[in-house]
Amino acid sequence: MSFRDLFAIDRRERAALLIAFLYFFGLLTSYYMLRSVREAMGVRYGPENYSWLYTTIFACMLLAQPVYGALVSRFARRVFVPVIYVFFLLFIVGFYVAWQSPDWRDLMAPVFYVWLSIANLFTVSVFWSYMTDVFSGDQAKRMFGFIAAGGSAGGLFGAVLTMLFADNIDIDGIFAISFLFMLMATICAAVLGRYAAAASQRSDAAEMDALVGGTSWAAFRLVLGKVPLRWLALFMILSGVGGGILYAQQGFAVREMFSSDAERAAYFAQIDLYTNLMALLLEVFLARWLFMNFGTARVLTLMPLMLMAGFGILMMGPAVAMIAVFQVLSRGIRFAFGETALASCYTSLNREIRYKGKGFIDTFVYRLSDVISQWTVRLLTLAGVSGNGLYLVGACVAACTAVVGFLVGRQHERRNAAEKDASLQAA
Repeated sequence: MSFRDLFAIDRRERAALLIAFLYFFGLLTSYYMLRSVREAMGVRYGPENYSWLYTTIFACMLLAQPVYGALVSRFARRVFVPVIYVFFLLFIVGFYVAWQSPDWRDLMAPVFYVWLSIANLFTVSVFWSYMTDVFSGDQAKRMFGFIAAGGSAGGLFGAVLTMLFADNIDIDGIFAISFLFMLMATICAAVLGRYAAAASQRSDAAEMDALVGGTSWAAFRLVLGKVPLRWLALFMILSGVGGGILYAQQGFAVREMFSSDAERAAYFAQIDLYTNLMALLLEVFLARWLFMNFGTARVLTLMPLMLMAGFGILMMGPAVAMIAVFQVLSRGIRFAFGETALASCYTSLNREIRYKGKGFIDTFVYRLSDVISQWTVRLLTLAGVSGNGLYLVGACVAACTAVVGFLVGRQHERRNAAEKDASLQAA
């Protein structure tokens, strides 16, 4: 089976699709080189302090949102997208310089954890906003799986590089290599605009280089006022709470099992390796078939149903190895199907929503779910609920997530069908 047969790629789409693949590859290679370090620093800081870390991240998101909104409102896409990536490139340079001073390294642990948690969400959110702005709903079904495979390949490559270099170079070496891949993503983001118009099948493709407009605070108004965004925000909160409970339990288990930062980083790198390998295989060989045959609504239920099953099995025998297995399965399915299906839901909404509304939900609302999940774990633990009690709560939340995900997908499918009907009538 040829590349064209596997993904049904039109000749006009190939250049944009390849650049998008490389863009996401560079972005997630950079991130996954830093992610294992972040996780080890988080465990060192203490899983019991995750609630405070995520509260800080949430507060920083609140401050960053108006700045992001101002960029989107006042500058064309060809300007604000590269500017955002250059901003995060400068931060990597800053951490590289700070690491040269041993006296600053203990302070860097929580600061780096908070920064990377913010940087990852903004850079990935901007990427998917860009993709939903370029490709139509029908193109998303055919092509988002392949584009997501670029990210999974990058995550796999980043995890492998970290595992290979962990014993041979210091943290500053990881920062330096990560910088190069982020630079690659920045260049791809700038170049993609030249090919986007030819590749796009969107009805509003002519508006790609126009200002999005609006105000810096429009994202808050959009999420509160638009029914589709309210459901998308609810889905994001519920999925974050379910995953956050599993994440917290993993932190406690890893701290008990491993004593050094290097061992913990290697453990997290292995999880990232298997997660991205699984996601890559699913994206290349199954994603397009699944989207075309089952639709967005059913695909959005897969990750929460897998998480619900995982919590049920963990109630029968929790162990660090079993937690790792379900982290790989649930995150692999989320990367392969969940995130692409969720991103495709924005293709049937307007440009301001695609950048501001989506950016707000992917960053601010996502981190709100982290705050809720970590404080839920903390308060339930203080109340004497642990182990199976927490897994039961997680299973119930995952079941609710599956229902909301199905409703979100159905709304998108109806909007997409209505848009097609309108286009046919206009023709």
